Amino acid sequence: RMYLEYYELSEAPFSITPDPRFVFLTNQHRDALAHLLFGITQGGSGGFVQLTGEVGTGKTTLCRLLMAQVPENVRIALVLNPMQGPLEMLRTICDELRIILPKRTSSIKVLTDALTKYLLESYASGLRVVVVLDEAQNLSFETLEQVRLLTNLETPTQKLLQIILLGQPELRTLLAREELRQLAQRITARFHLAPLSERETADYIAHRLLVAGRRRPLFTPDAVREVFRSTQGYPRSINVLCDRALLGGYARECAEIGVDMVRLADREVKGNGAVASSPWRSKSLIAILLLLAITAASYQWLHQNTAATLPLAAGPAPQSEQIPTVAPDSIAGFNDTVAAINSLAKTWNPSNTITSARCSSANTTLCARLRLNKFMLQELDRPVVLDLGRLNSRKMVVLRNLAKSAAAIIGSDRTAMVKLSDVEALWLGDAWIATDRPDGYTGEILAPGGQGAVVRFVNNVLARPDDISGDRSIYDAETSNRVRALQDRFGLNVDGLVGPETMALLVALAPAGPRLSDPIDAAAFVSRPQQ
Repeated sequence: RMYLEYYELSEAPFSITPDPRFVFLTNQHRDALAHLLFGITQGGSGGFVQLTGEVGTGKTTLCRLLMAQVPENVRIALVLNPMQGPLEMLRTICDELRIILPKRTSSIKVLTDALTKYLLESYASGLRVVVVLDEAQNLSFETLEQVRLLTNLETPTQKLLQIILLGQPELRTLLAREELRQLAQRITARFHLAPLSERETADYIAHRLLVAGRRRPLFTPDAVREVFRSTQGYPRSINVLCDRALLGGYARECAEIGVDMVRLADREVKGNGAVASSPWRSKSLIAILLLLAITAASYQWLHQNTAATLPLAAGPAPQSEQIPTVAPDSIAGFNDTVAAINSLAKTWNPSNTITSARCSSANTTLCARLRLNKFMLQELDRPVVLDLGRLNSRKMVVLRNLAKSAAAIIGSDRTAMVKLSDVEALWLGDAWIATDRPDGYTGEILAPGGQGAVVRFVNNVLARPDDISGDRSIYDAETSNRVRALQDRFGLNVDGLVGPETMALLVALAPAGPRLSDPIDAAAFVSRPQQ
């Protein structure tokens, strides 16, 4: 790479290939690896082990680590291509285990008999046999049922085969289907990989730079925050964005990578940046885009000259287009965080108020400071307070609504519509929420062992689609684990306890209350001080 020497690097630090030397294991990755190793070392217990995670969270990397740590008495069949029928899947497993098969075998019974013989011989020799199915969310019902039947191979005391399923979150939905309930009941261990937190993202970037030979920081703290905001903490996306930022920094002779360079790289990676301003775009690419522009102009001319003869569908313009947008600088921010949060609290109830931005139990309204990115903001779908200040200055405003390309902002002087891209350019991820209190909650800290209606509310919010029915009024170990995962994702203190800030987040995740996606009230857009 051309930037290696410039940035004192011995090799590319952000390659997307799963190089074991660059592996960075968070606590959750260690737990996931432990689940997989359990599935191998405890193969006699039978059943399935399930590991899921979004694209780019590190499942393939964990699989490589798993293969590197396989005990000598374990034989693994790794199936990377799940787009196979039952017959092809059996043949692939036999091929991976190097089972000698009769020529022109086209019978499931012949393949199953050969596999059974191999498993019995392995068991007699003290060997464990494990099948690892990658991208398992793409398996057909018929193939999954055939895989389930393989776990019926057993001796009077133990199973002969262990199955490990690796897949994207769709795998959980797939296994929740009624047709696959028998397979789901045989899953003895489940683990879901979440993206990295902001702190883990910073450690991940520093780790890879150190392995690549860089002995001092290269990305500024704000740049790291922007990387996290843009990538949501997905390792593969972090690699792509950081690599592009290094290339851009080299082209502009930057001694370090700042937030502006990360944002420029982000626009390049996502394909929504200005082509001419990007220093690493080639002249040939510009020529191609120019040719495309000429072609598009010709098409537009042809369309305009023929459209008069065609019937046009009439309809109202999108709401965000009916209200003119203004620059964020033209909106006055609130004087302090308390004033901004009080304005936000009134979107839930006009009588709501807080006295401290510390969001303690003394407030009649719950509040919390979160770390979000654009995608998490859309998922949360709640009005929030954003800091749109630059450098050491703060500009607190309320984000009330989100449209396709615009946002409704409440400032201290007025409500106005601004371009969403302008908000993204100024916002670094800090956000505050303010919510009502759930019935019965007085500000106490909920901990394992607690019971009651408020605990039931917590468990209901944290419930997953595949949860089985049970007593949700008890704060058990599973509740604590889910609270920890929620706190880690949204930047709260990770303690597994539900205090006022975590409760505010839980209320925000519940169905009731105002939404960013609520219809925009055009009557609110007036140049007058907020009441």
